[in-house]
Amino acid sequence: MSTERFEKLPEDKKKRILEAAREEFARVPFEEASINQIIKNAGISRGSFYTYFEDKNDLLKYVFRKEEENSNSFMRELVLKNKGDFWKATYEWVYKVAGYLKKGSINQSINILKNSGVMKRVVDWGERDCDSKKQMENNQIQWLMEHIDSDLVDIQGSRERFEALLKAVQIVATLAVINIIMFPERDTEIILKQFEMQMNIIRFGADARK
Repeated sequence: MSTERFEKLPEDKKKRILEAAREEFARVPFEEASINQIIKNAGISRGSFYTYFEDKNDLLKYVFRKEEENSNSFMRELVLKNKGDFWKATYEWVYKVAGYLKKGSINQSINILKNSGVMKRVVDWGERDCDSKKQMENNQIQWLMEHIDSDLVDIQGSRERFEALLKAVQIVATLAVINIIMFPERDTEIILKQFEMQMNIIRFGADARK
């Protein structure tokens, strides 16, 4: 992950380095991504790069960390906008992402995902950086528990129950987004309808009589 020296840089310089990295990782497969191109676009020296990150893989990890932070922040905004309604916030998160995909406004993020072989790398990073990832997840869970309307989510005051619920919801939401990305020929409305049905099962249970 990024070094302490990088974290102390001015925000505009960190943003410039991040944007240069995103541009390169979106342009070509990870194995072909060039550190020389990144430092050229960022306006830094090669020596400086290696005081900020261990290598190209370390930089990619930082890019995904920022993506996750942005996603968490987006979810928090939606929870507040919907006055603590966790379900409405989740629906809106998926609908908005689907809209962004349709308009092509997040193509760079999608290309980074495709070029990086993200699933294999996330598994590898999870093993190496379990503590930092877990801390980020814990912070998000704690924030959500403090801000969601507990009358709308049956967690009985249990953190473990809410964590299990959140993971189930995240899987269903992520699957909907992945289906839209991987199968552009499919009707997005059908994918979203399937997502809504799966969410209703999570929320109300498989047996509608109860």
